[in-house]
This record gives sequence, C-alpha cells and structure tokens, in this order.
Amino acid sequence: MRRTAPLALALLATVHVASAQQPSPPTARPGGAPGGAPGAMPAANGEVRGTVLEGEGSTPIARASITVRARRDSSLVAGAITTPQGAFRVQGLRNGAYLLRIAALGYAPRVMPFAITEAAPRAPIDTVKLTRVAVSLTAVNVTEERAAVAVEPDRTAYRAKDVAPAATNASDVLDAVPSVQVDADGKVSYRGNENVAIQINGRPSPIRGAQLASYLKTLPANVIEKVEVIPNPSAKYDPEGMAGILNIVLKQNVDLGLSGGVNVGAASEDRYNASANLGYQSGPWTTFTTIGVNADDRTVTGVNDRVRHGANIAAPITNQDLRGLNGNGGQNFTTTVDYKFNKRDVLSTAGTLSHRRSTDATTSTYEELNSTQALLDSYDRLRDSRSTGLYTDLSSAFKRTFDPKKKHELSAEVRYNRSHDEDDTGLWRQPLAQATRTENEIDETDAVQQQLVAQVDYTKTFDKRRKLETGAKSDSRWLDRDYGVRKDALGSGTWVRSDLSNALAFDEKVQAAYGVFSQGAGKFDLQAGLRAEYAARDFSLAAQPEHYPYHYTSLFPSGVVMYNASSATQLKASYSRRIRRPGTQELNPFPTFFDVQNVFIGNPKLNPEYTDAYEFGVTRNGKLGTLQLAPFYRRTTNVIRVDIDTDAEVDGRDVTTVSFKNLATSSSWGTDLNGSLRLGRKFNGFAGFNVFKMVTDGGSQSSLGSDAVTWMSRVNGTFNLTSKTTLQGSYMYRAPMKIERGRFAAMQMANVVLRQKIDGEKASVAIRVVDPFNTNKFRIQAGDDNLTQITARRPGVRGVFVSYQYNFGRPPRVRERPQDNQQGGAGFPSGS
Repeated sequence: MRRTAPLALALLATVHVASAQQPSPPTARPGGAPGGAPGAMPAANGEVRGTVLEGEGSTPIARASITVRARRDSSLVAGAITTPQGAFRVQGLRNGAYLLRIAALGYAPRVMPFAITEAAPRAPIDTVKLTRVAVSLTAVNVTEERAAVAVEPDRTAYRAKDVAPAATNASDVLDAVPSVQVDADGKVSYRGNENVAIQINGRPSPIRGAQLASYLKTLPANVIEKVEVIPNPSAKYDPEGMAGILNIVLKQNVDLGLSGGVNVGAASEDRYNASANLGYQSGPWTTFTTIGVNADDRTVTGVNDRVRHGANIAAPITNQDLRGLNGNGGQNFTTTVDYKFNKRDVLSTAGTLSHRRSTDATTSTYEELNSTQALLDSYDRLRDSRSTGLYTDLSSAFKRTFDPKKKHELSAEVRYNRSHDEDDTGLWRQPLAQATRTENEIDETDAVQQQLVAQVDYTKTFDKRRKLETGAKSDSRWLDRDYGVRKDALGSGTWVRSDLSNALAFDEKVQAAYGVFSQGAGKFDLQAGLRAEYAARDFSLAAQPEHYPYHYTSLFPSGVVMYNASSATQLKASYSRRIRRPGTQELNPFPTFFDVQNVFIGNPKLNPEYTDAYEFGVTRNGKLGTLQLAPFYRRTTNVIRVDIDTDAEVDGRDVTTVSFKNLATSSSWGTDLNGSLRLGRKFNGFAGFNVFKMVTDGGSQSSLGSDAVTWMSRVNGTFNLTSKTTLQGSYMYRAPMKIERGRFAAMQMANVVLRQKIDGEKASVAIRVVDPFNTNKFRIQAGDDNLTQITARRPGVRGVFVSYQYNFGRPPRVRERPQDNQQGGAGFPSGS
C-alpha cells in the first residue's frame, strides 16, 4: 500500500543576544529569514553597527535592546544589547532587506529599515537617538496555578497532567476522567454509554472500534493538553454520538525552537509501550510529530454456562470454561505542518499512519450434562484468530483571519482517510487428550474503507456580545468487505467453501449545513443553532441480488441559555438533538462466531436513532475548587438495542445469536454531580457521581423492554508528597444494570501511581499499579423462557507498570488563546 503524506523542511535559526564586545554572528538566509539547515551556505559578512544616544544630548544609553527582523515576514533574525558606551554590532547577515528596532526603558522605540547587498555589506547606520518618554508601570497580576478542572458553559475540561500524571497513552488519560470509562478492549463510554463521539483537536475521529482503540493506546499521553467533555454539543458539531463528545486537545502549538520528549513503560506478560514527540517552530513554520508503539498481551479467563429449559432435551446443561491469551498492539505516526503566509493566512497539513494487530488464542473446555448433572461428554473447542489493520489519514486546511480582534474568520478543509483490515479465524473441535481435530472452520475477512470529507466554516463577531457561526460539510464513505468461510467437517484435509461466504458493498453520503447565533443580554448569554442534513446509504450483498437503500433528511436544533448570577455562580439550560447511524458491523449480516454456540449477526434493515437531550446545570466556583450539578433528560426514538435470540439456528447449529433491532423509544433521566478540590499545592482531586433511570419501550412490534435505575461514581486524588514526589490514585464503580432480557453485574476498577521527578521537570520515573485488588471483571446474565446463559470474563488487566519520561528543549504547550468570555468555549462573544 502506497502512502503519500505532506512533508515540510523547517529552516532553523539561532537567535543570539550578546554585547558589542563579544558578538556572536547569527545564521541568516537570503531575504533575512532564519536559516541553517544542513547544507546551508556559511554565514555572510553583512553587519549593522552603531551607537545609541539620548535625543537631546550625547549621553549613551546602555543595555538598550537591538532586534533585527526580516522585512519580508517580520521573522526574528538576530539581536544584541548595547554596551555601557551605547555601542552595538550585529554580524553574519546575508543579503536582504531588514528592520532594525531599538528600544530602551523610558525611551520611545525606533524602527529603521536597512539592507545588506554585495556592494554594501555594512549598513549605513551610525548614531541613533532615542527620545525620553514618561513611563507608567502597571501592576502585575499574579494568578494562582490553573485548576485541574475548568467548567465552561458547554463543556468541562480536565488537564491531562493533573488527572493522569503517570499515564502513558490517551486511553489511560480518558479512563481517569469522571464519568468516562475505558474497558479492557479499549472501548470508550461516557455515563455508561459507548455511543460517544471521540474528537482530536475538535475534529471527529474517522476511525472506530478496534482501530480507534489501538490508536488511542499508541497516542502518547505527554502530548495531550486536556480532555474536554461536551455532553450537549451545539449544532456546529457533527450530531453523531448520543452521549456527547470527548475532545482530546493536543499540545500542537509549541514555543520557539526545538522541543520533544520520550516515554517508555513496561509490565509483565509482554505489556509495554513507548512514545516520542518532536516539535519545532521557526518563523512561519510550525511542525509537530508524534510516534508511539504499544503491546498488550493478557491472559483472559471466563465461563459461558447455558441451561436449556423444556422437556426432551438430550443435553440441557452446557458448561464452558475459557482460558486464552489475547494480544493487542499497534504503532502510529502523526505529523502536522503549519505555514503562516502572513498575519492573516495559515495553511495546515496533517498526516497519520496507524497500524494495529490483535490475536486471540482461546481454548474452551466443554462439559455436556443431563438434567441430573451427570456428565455426558467433554471436549475442547479451540479458536485462533489474527487481525491486522492499516489506517492512513491526510488533511489540508486553510484559514484566513480577516480581523483577529473581532474573530472574523473563514476556514476550509479537505480530508481523506483509508483503512484496510484483515481478519483470519480458525475454529475446531478436539477430544480431550487426543490430537484428532474435527469440525474445522476458517473464516477470512478482507475489508477496505475510504472516506472523503470537505468542510468550510465562517465566523463573524458583530460586536462584543453578538456572534454568528455558519458552515457546510460533505462526508462520503465507501466500504467493500469480502467474507469467506471454508470447512473441513471430518478433519480429513478436504476443505469446502461454505454458503456463508459473501461480499458486501456499503456507501454512505451526508450533506450538512449549520448556523449558530450567539447574543448577550445583561447577565444572560443566549445561543441558538440549527443543522440540516441529507443522508443516503446503500447496502448490498453479492450472494443476494438485494439492496438496502435508505434516504433521510434530518434537522438538529440546539440552544443554550446561561445566567451569570455572579462571577462565581452560573446557571445553564441547554438542548440539542443527536443521531446515531448504525455502523457497518451492526448492519453486516455475515455471522461471526464467538464460539460454536454464540454468534453475532448484523441487521441490514436498521434505521438511525435520534435523541433529544435536555441538560441543566449549576456551577459554583470557590477558592477551594468547583462544584457542578447537572440534571439531564434524554428521549431516544428508533432506539437500537441488542437482540439476543436463545433459540436460533445458523449453519445447522443450535446457537444463541446476538443482533440488533430498532425499538420504539428509550428515556433516561438523572443527574451528574462533579466537584474538584484543591488544598494548596499538596492536594488536588475531583469526584464524580451520576445516577439515572432508563426506561425502554419495545413498542407494538416487540416485547422487549426494560425499566432500571443504575449509578456510577469515580474519585481521583493527587498528593504532592514533596516537590518531586507525587502519589495519585483513582477508583471507579458502576452499579448493576438491567437491560432487555438481561442484567449486567457491577463493575469496579482502581489505579495507583507513584511518580518521582528527576533533574527538575526534564525527567520522571513512575510506578503504576493497574487493578491492584483484582476487581476488573465482566458478567452478564441473559435469557428467556427457552434458555438462561451466564457469560463472565476476567480480562487480565492487572499488572505493575514501570515508566520513564524525559523531555528536552522547551516542553510543547498550547499557547493561551483569547476566549470568547470568561467561561469560554461555548461560542458566546465577550461581554462588555
């Protein structure tokens, strides 16, 4: 597979500040821009020198600041400080046009143009006189260290270095955020709902499922600035993600010069990770690159116990004990290059290459029993599965800022990505203590997915409290998947292609336009938005001359009313409409056998589900932290739910199938209570608690339904034992939860981290204990009048990680940008 990514070579510059007695010649390129890449010409002999005096006499001005910039793009070239005699000298300038700026405290600065040529390598500047002016020194505002949690009108932001000080990857950071959970397979959920949209720097991640889980595990944690939780997004955002949006903000804008870092960690059972990042900014160029590798091989154990109800069943009881080794890993490479043409125009390009791999070697020991639990038969069934995936993403964006003070901007972006996934699974039966294999089966899947996105956005602030945001987006996706099944029932080596073999093609296009208007009135901030979409999909199977076309138009309104009762207290009410389009795995009718008795089958006739979300909030800020109460209500129509059929037959086998179907409605309501606490520099922490009731109505076409109450809680605390030693711990608990035809058992998880800084802020060593009490497990009981099945797993995440982190240069950090108001981020203009 060939991949073409945009590349850029940043030309380096060395800025020297020296006195006239000890000048250090800087390196500059023709035209005055910084230079110094390998192979550059040696420093030239151009120079500028002179003497700085007071304007009304001949008194020299000592320690005046001398700055030389390129006239073409105002990039910094060199500098100096005047001697006690007021003299300065800057050498090593190449041919080009420059600007000389002289500034000193108590004097008006002067800017003078000059040029260096072959004929005149010395600039004709001898004496510069500065005029004395009155100087008023303003007070210095000293602010305390930024809090770990920032509560804003439409989101809550958690600083990564505070909530997960020893995290090694993005999955670790997300798992430390309140109400967010990452399971052993890397799947992310918010408030117990896996249908949450993941964004990177405000852009939707085009990958999902196992590929997204692998990418998050290989994205280095030390390049993450913060995680923004957006439970009720406005119409500006893509409406996918019923539970809201989790936006991972990376440290993309770096300080001048070169910076970077490395992070390595390892645990038992072939579990390790390593990552590195490199940033460089000079003149108009900004580049940032990350690379990461991850391996996570774990022993998994569990049971699948089934009891069939009814008379005349030869073997009504089947006990299944599983033991196996699951392996997951991957590598990813991401780079961004920004070029600033001038103060208004910026061109940004980005490229990502991500590779994942997973293995599953599982042995299931079966015992078949009669109604008196007498043993009838016992044997092993083995599964050997290997999966690989290669994902590429390329994007190019242009942004013009008409007026930075009034946030008048126009931006456009084109993005293309492609993923290629291959899965090979072998299944067979083997009697105990024998080498004979029967019922051999090999399943092979080859899938290629492509996506092309084009988007334009326009922002105009009319005055201090009025703002308009609008834009349009086109999103096209294509998937081709081949599924082949071969069988050797007798183990004789004669393989036959099964009728289960098939191929599918899936096309989906979404055209959207949006508008969001924000207005301030007194203590109120108001926002209203509307997004309109037209979507079309077509799903076809090669073995069946049948298509499943589906076209639909959707409107997604949104609104926010925020009341600023005081500088410390805000009240908010918000509404938005969201959509969940069924994924290709949910639509795909190809059977996927977990084992011989459990099979997954998609439903190509699924419709999208819509959720109307209402959220209220009260935020109180104090000296010790923040407290936020957020009641919510959500009503979903055409809700997609898991459909478990305990009396199904696939390929001549009596099996339990797991599929999906649309039910009528589902309603949930509850509240979130989140708080942060900061006790000086010794301790900071936060806690989150949410409780909700969920009622599902299957409608007249289905008897499925549920009515249940559940709750979740998470606490996270960081103790600074000394200025160099930090102890951090977190704990999560989710209460039992009822679902249609089943019940999930309670889940809990804990982590403990001890970090020691070395050499100031440059390096650190951490010991991270994952699941110290061995409580991470999964259990579900499902069934009906025909069958009861208990499925339980221990994913084997328990372990001790030792990690080492080192940074060099100036650590990358996000430059602070002016926010729209003191809360920021909600799209409201600034107040008066």
